[in-house]
Parts: sequence; C-alpha cells; structure tokens
Amino acid sequence: MATLNIPPRLFAIIPAAGMSRRMGTHKLLLPLGKETVIQRLVRVLNVPFIAKIIIIARKGDDLLKAHLSDLDIQLIQPEIDPPDMKVSVQLGLRWIDSHYHPTEDDSWLLIPADHPVLSHSVIEDLTQAWQNNQASVMVPTFQNRKGHPAFFRWSVSDDVFQLSNDEGINALWKNQRIVPDLFECIHPEILIDLDTPEDYEYVKQQYSIDT
Repeated sequence: MATLNIPPRLFAIIPAAGMSRRMGTHKLLLPLGKETVIQRLVRVLNVPFIAKIIIIARKGDDLLKAHLSDLDIQLIQPEIDPPDMKVSVQLGLRWIDSHYHPTEDDSWLLIPADHPVLSHSVIEDLTQAWQNNQASVMVPTFQNRKGHPAFFRWSVSDDVFQLSNDEGINALWKNQRIVPDLFECIHPEILIDLDTPEDYEYVKQQYSIDT
C-alpha cells in the first residue's frame, strides 16, 4: 500500500477573551464597513491553507457566540474564563491536539482578535515566508517593530505548556528557550490593533474597510 503524502497543516488560534475595557464597548463587534472587527479577521483567515480557525472566548460572551454562529470556526468557551492570552493559547492547542493529532510537520499561527486590517495578501505573504523558513518561530516585523500573526512549529506547543503562571508567550524567547526569526515585511498592517476609541477612529479613517 502506498504511503499517503499529507501536506503540513496550519491552524489559526485567535484569543478573544478580553473585556474591551479601554474601548468601553465590545470591540470585536464594532462595525468596519459591511463587517465587524471579528468577521473581517475570520474572513481573511478563511483560506484553503489554514486547516481550522479556533477562537477562544469568555464563557458568558453570548453576544460573540451568536455573532460567530454562522462562521466556519471552532469557538471554545471554557468553564473558567482565560485570565490571559497564554491560557487562551493553551486551550486552543489542546483542542487542536485532541481533534487533529498534529505531527511535527504541522504548525500554528497566533493572531489576537483585535487585528482588523490584515488582508488576504498579507496572510499569503507571511505564510509563504513561513513555509520557506526553518525556524521554530517566526515573528513578522515592520520597521523593526514586532507584529502579528506569529507562526509556530507544532513542537513549540510543548514549550507553551512549560511556561510558569507568571510567564506570557513572549517568555519563550526572553528565556532563550527559542530564538524566533524576525521576518521584516512590507506590511504595516501587522502592527495595527484596536485598544481605544482613538484606535478605532484611526482605522476607519486610514484603512480601506471593504478590502
């Protein structure tokens, strides 16, 4: 019997369990053109080379759950709300592991839910760079500033679970466990997120909302 040649899979993990305190309203449901912030991000990530999109939210976030009900994503709402991004990522990794049984050839990307101005071309360019990269982690940069999404080999998931309670994802390389490749790209969009009403107004004014 011939051995099947299964191409490497890429999974997208979107932490979305924040409280939007600085924005003063549920920022993921804010409108941008004909879509909302989270709808726009999901659409951009809904491409054939991403095997599954996993979103981690708070248990009581019924508005977000209803908003995502018709999208092709996996929503995780744990009994205990994730206290930080690291725990959200761990929940996503556990779900991927139990449902897809990844191998060392597979990988995952991390993108916070409040990055609404990424485009298909940005995701495609970064994914192509990742496929040609031999590092364990790739972090995109623009003018030497780190952005998102970051890409990880599946083997790095073991390191994520070794982090202590007071360590975030960045501790993976701060402690020199892993040396990420800093990939300088031409896309300033990797730096744009939404934290405040001023951020939201800037995005509406400066970026096309229908692309």
